[in-house]
Amino acid sequence: MATKNYAYRSYSMEYGTFVGLGWGALFLTYVGGIAAENALLLLLCFLLCPVCFMMPFFFAIRLNRKMHGVGERLSYVQGLFFSLSMFMYACLMNGLIVFTYFQWMDDGSLYTQLNQMFTQTEIAATYEQIGMGEQYLQMIDMLKQVDELSPFNKTLAVFNNNFFFGLVMSFLTAVVASYDLRKIRKHQQQ
Repeated sequence: MATKNYAYRSYSMEYGTFVGLGWGALFLTYVGGIAAENALLLLLCFLLCPVCFMMPFFFAIRLNRKMHGVGERLSYVQGLFFSLSMFMYACLMNGLIVFTYFQWMDDGSLYTQLNQMFTQTEIAATYEQIGMGEQYLQMIDMLKQVDELSPFNKTLAVFNNNFFFGLVMSFLTAVVASYDLRKIRKHQQQ
């Protein structure tokens, strides 16, 4: 039976904050690794990718166990509401981190480093050899356009990307949050 208790809503803010901090750490290690040419930060970024992907599922399992411990469980719709709320709080927290980076920490270093990487003669020659010279010029032009965006617009682009990802992931996370753990217990007892 689904719960009539709405205490799970407060968990969405707490868990969303942690997911957002994880996404923020992922973002900062990625841009820090590129801007500072630091391979260790990029390695840490690649290690954080699966952690940040699995974190919402871990929190959904944790909430499910808490609810099971008091003899209740979430319906799928409640699990979906929990997941959507958790991802929205994660997007907001990550948006704050991204805005802080672009407003006060970046000073164009990310663009400068990306521009130096992509305008090397070897890279341009490689794109020309494989017949993608026009796409290469479009990429360089797009990079210039992104650099001209305000910190708020850059943050909004990252926020929209995370929001879409969270929207898709909410349906999967809701399954985990609403799964009936009594079925597992019954199966283990047999």
